[in-house]
Amino acid sequence: MKTRLDRILALSGLGSRSDVKKMIRKKNCCVDGVRIVSPSFILDTDLNKITIDGEPLVLRTNVYLMFNKPQGCVTSTSDPVHKTVMDYIKAPFDRMALFPIGRLDIDTEGLLIITDDGEITHKITSPKSGTVKTYYLELSREPSDEEFTNYCEEFEKGIMLKNGYKCLPAKFEKCENKTGSFRSGFLMHITEGKFHQVKKMCLSAGNELCYLRRIAVGSIVLDETLKTGEYRELSAEEIDSLRDY
Repeated sequence: MKTRLDRILALSGLGSRSDVKKMIRKKNCCVDGVRIVSPSFILDTDLNKITIDGEPLVLRTNVYLMFNKPQGCVTSTSDPVHKTVMDYIKAPFDRMALFPIGRLDIDTEGLLIITDDGEITHKITSPKSGTVKTYYLELSREPSDEEFTNYCEEFEKGIMLKNGYKCLPAKFEKCENKTGSFRSGFLMHITEGKFHQVKKMCLSAGNELCYLRRIAVGSIVLDETLKTGEYRELSAEEIDSLRDY
């Protein structure tokens, strides 16, 4: 891939575009053993080798961020009214052409993967992939044991929404409470991503959501140390598992 030297250094996490321009001029930045002082120098990452002060540069070809989305922001790269998930992303990633994979409703918290990898995005969002999305939820009304059993059965066979759409089979189960509230916690595992889908599924079953957080997408599980609004890069192992899922 042919690209500017300053861009590949910024993409590799060495700083913002302005930071790496200063670094190129001050440090011993070499391409195939020849010192380069021009940030706009064009190189081919498939053919040329870059060293910084004699150390080989580990090239990053794509960026993958795990973001813990807070309530109140929209899953978009720009919006004239609401704060977007991209408004939380800081340098050097804010200067890259990143975008969220899929979307979460404005009142839903939790895991979003933000990347510039179109191939992975298509793989995860394609209906044919059957990528499992797992949500933690709390209901406004505590279901009886009989109601819970009915919910599990309805979701498992594919519940019919009030608009006439029949959902694909989903798994529903109890879990420990994750918010500190008095309500019971539940997990919903779905392979679709329709607008307000989990909310509509619960309504069709005769209950209402009062809290929703996505905690997993495929093999990627939300890091519980991330506060809402925070993000981190995926590890090499997580990226590999995402590609192999």
